[in-house]
This record gives sequence, C-alpha cells and structure tokens, in this order.
Amino acid sequence: MVVLQFLSLSVNILCLVQKLPQIIRVYQTKNINSISIESVLLGETAYTLLLTYNLWKNYPLSAFFEYIFLFLQDILLLYALGKYSTNTKDKQTDGSKAYYGIFIFCFYLLASLAGFIPATWMNLSPILVIPIGASSKILQLRTILANKSAGQVSRIGWAIAAYGSLARVITNLYQTGDMTLVANLLIGFILNLSVVIACTIYSQDRTVKSSDEQRKKTT
Repeated sequence: MVVLQFLSLSVNILCLVQKLPQIIRVYQTKNINSISIESVLLGETAYTLLLTYNLWKNYPLSAFFEYIFLFLQDILLLYALGKYSTNTKDKQTDGSKAYYGIFIFCFYLLASLAGFIPATWMNLSPILVIPIGASSKILQLRTILANKSAGQVSRIGWAIAAYGSLARVITNLYQTGDMTLVANLLIGFILNLSVVIACTIYSQDRTVKSSDEQRKKTT
C-alpha cells in the first residue's frame, strides 16, 4: 500500500507540471515547429474520455487525479498552438483546429457530468482510448522523424508522461483491476518512451550541427 500511495502521489505531483515545459516553451519561442497539433488533439481526446470514464465509474480519485490537470494543461497548450500556428515552417498548419478542439472537449466534459452521455458509449470509451492515445503519440513521433528535428517538443514533458504511464500500470493492476486501462497505459508507456528517445537523438543532432556551424564561422 505504501508503494501504491507513493506512485499515485508522485504521478499526481508530476502531472501538475507535465505539460508546463511544453506550454512555456511555446509561449517563449512563439514557435511550434515539430509539434503536431493533430497529436495534441488526439491526446486531449484520450484524456477527456479517460477522465469522464473514471468519474462515471466512481473510481478512487487517487487512481485518475492526474487526468484533471492533464485535461486543463492540454487546453492551455491547444490555445497556444492555435495562437502561434502561423509561426511554423509548415504554412498549411491550421490553428482553428485547436480552437474547435477546445470547445468540443469542454462541451463533452460538461455533457458527461450532466449525465447526457449514454452508458453504452461510456463503457466503450476506454477501449477507444487505446487506438486514439497510440495514434496521438505515433503522430508526434512521425513528425519528429519526418522533420529530423525535435523542434520545440519538450523532452521533459514526454519523460514525465512515460513515468506516469508506467506508474499507473502498477496502481491500476492493484486498485481497479481494469485490464483495458492497464493495456492502454502500457502501450502509452512504450510510445511515450519512444518520443523521448527520438527527442534525445534529434536534439543531439541539432547540437552537433550548431557546433559544426560555429567552428566553420571561426575558421
């Protein structure tokens, strides 16, 4: 029980700031290069479905507390992405998608809290989260690999997400026994870790290139 309480507490604390490095980075640079808006939208879809499902099932708050903060942080991130969507190498980036997403996610949450979502859909939602959440991470990974640059993607945020997924695999095995959630979290851990590795590789490549360019200027 002590280990489970520690894992839950550490995840809750870290998730308070999981998205903040990414949000701060976007606001500081006013640039969203290599950040996939589609990935964030799918990720927020997964958070919304998981949050509403856990609330509907009346699971212990300690089992899903972080989703509240992840939901709110992704709303802020989507606003930032919409605001600075023109400051990217991809001229076709449409910031309006981020704003539409904010409205839809907030509306769905309110509708769920009011009991307007059918029970059949609520039972189905955690199953849908698996492909949705995986697609979100795959899209971000593909964007980094395609650009061969980590751009403004925050490695710290993804590392926290990887730890949170692994910790929640353990806590859900003992607290809820919900294997659908466990499977989703395990897949999330693997893909989150893959993004961290990609960010590390391409951040190092960018550092090496910058160093080479600096040497050429001084010679």
